[in-house]
Amino acid sequence: MKSSSNSLFVYLDIVINLMHQAYKKILLSKYEDFELEDKPERKISLRFEIFEILEQLEKPDSDDLHIWGLTYYMSDDDKEHHKKLALEKLLRAYELDASNFLACLYVAHCFHDKGEFEIALEYYEQVSQERLKEFQVWRYVKLLEQIGFCNYKLGNRAVGRKQFQEVLEWYKKLPEEDFAVPAEMMECLPDNDKIVIEMKEIENYLP
Repeated sequence: MKSSSNSLFVYLDIVINLMHQAYKKILLSKYEDFELEDKPERKISLRFEIFEILEQLEKPDSDDLHIWGLTYYMSDDDKEHHKKLALEKLLRAYELDASNFLACLYVAHCFHDKGEFEIALEYYEQVSQERLKEFQVWRYVKLLEQIGFCNYKLGNRAVGRKQFQEVLEWYKKLPEEDFAVPAEMMECLPDNDKIVIEMKEIENYLP
């Protein structure tokens, strides 16, 4: 009987894991559709579908909370309210799993968007740069720029400019598809700065 009972528990664990994986796939698929959707009404509908799945979870894990937060963050309507809710979910995601570097990155983005650059910088500096670089190199380069931006805005201009110089060096060797608009750098540095001049030679669409 003991062997039979153990087999039952193993079987139930397998079933639960499969069910868990199934909802994860559905959730991720719906989020990808949501992120790419241009029509406002359909985007809102997809958001509710995502939330319907998440709200049924007794104990959402870090990945679930991350998707929850991203869905709020990427919502086009009522941005201020949704970004507040996004921060709450993303903070919980990062608290549950400190290795969730993307949740940490978006926590930083939330504070950045609010103009709270000191706190944003704290979270930007906690992001695993190696893992982010492996995930998407353009995000890694953008992270360097955002760290530079926060430092610059906080009065640490020499530190910020050093980060911008590093960004420029990456642009010189990256393929064009890995470029991201260097908006924060351009906001900080004057037009006659050597970094800006060289960046405009690479990104010739910049004004």
